[in-house]
Amino acid sequence: MLLPVLAAPFSKTKTDAVPVYLSAAALYFILFFIFKIPVIKKHALGGLYICFSLFFAFAIFLSVIHSPNMRATVLLGAFCIMPLGFIDRPYRMNLFAAFWLAVHTISAFYLKPQYALDDTINCLCFAILGCFIGNIVVWVRLRSYEAHRLLIIEKETDVLTGLYNRRKLFETLAALETTSAEKPSGILMIDIDHFKDFNDDYGHSAGDKCLSRLGEVFSISAQNFRLHFYRYGGEEFVAMAYGYSEKELLSIAESLRIAAQSTDIDGHHTTISIGVAYCGDEQIKNYENVIDRADKAVYAAKRSGRNKVCNEPNEISVR
Repeated sequence: MLLPVLAAPFSKTKTDAVPVYLSAAALYFILFFIFKIPVIKKHALGGLYICFSLFFAFAIFLSVIHSPNMRATVLLGAFCIMPLGFIDRPYRMNLFAAFWLAVHTISAFYLKPQYALDDTINCLCFAILGCFIGNIVVWVRLRSYEAHRLLIIEKETDVLTGLYNRRKLFETLAALETTSAEKPSGILMIDIDHFKDFNDDYGHSAGDKCLSRLGEVFSISAQNFRLHFYRYGGEEFVAMAYGYSEKELLSIAESLRIAAQSTDIDGHHTTISIGVAYCGDEQIKNYENVIDRADKAVYAAKRSGRNKVCNEPNEISVR
């Protein structure tokens, strides 16, 4: 919008249109800052439609009011650029283009009848071409985003349990070193009791089923509480808890223990031991140390008979 203004001293037609160019540029700047407001930022798609509506209105003004003795040019570019400018449902983008095509066609037949038919044919061709290519690009981009999303899930997810894997855990630990990251109030270390014996007695397929079913239990708990679960390795899991007091952590850990004990695994049952390391508002530089504390607590739970919840550093069972 601003570049043609620079050409105004050298072009009489541009000089006449300077107020329109400046007005359009001002409106775009205003929209830019309006959509920086968090409440309005959520409606970015609507903002893009508003921006392109301004673009089409500007192009139609140039075509039928400012230069009625010339064929439309900027408008043809609008029909090509709009379908490539953002991602939305193709039928909505196509209807949007059809609406502005109709607005220009009607305006042209009233205000510049000598070029109305030419402009209609040209705009229709560019609109069809733009929408056709735009729709293809939309689907290609969506498939690309979906492939990228699935790749991230595959990279971060443990296949057997559906929980985050150890790699994701260490990425999270690295992110916690930044000052802006939300810090967990505690960490749970979970260990399946006698898992080797379960494998030996019922077979490895049953062991995999056990891990899968417990993964489902933990996923449900993650939905009910502010917990993020990670498979730490073998039969061990780590859960990061956010926004809970020490007493609440112990209560949540106890509900996990009960849920695991009650889970049916093809007619079999197993138990878990849980170690709780509470850090609250402590200034933690290395959360791996907190995991070590939770690991010591889970060993305390195992030494005291398994199927228990223990808090470090004291062996406090809430069973």
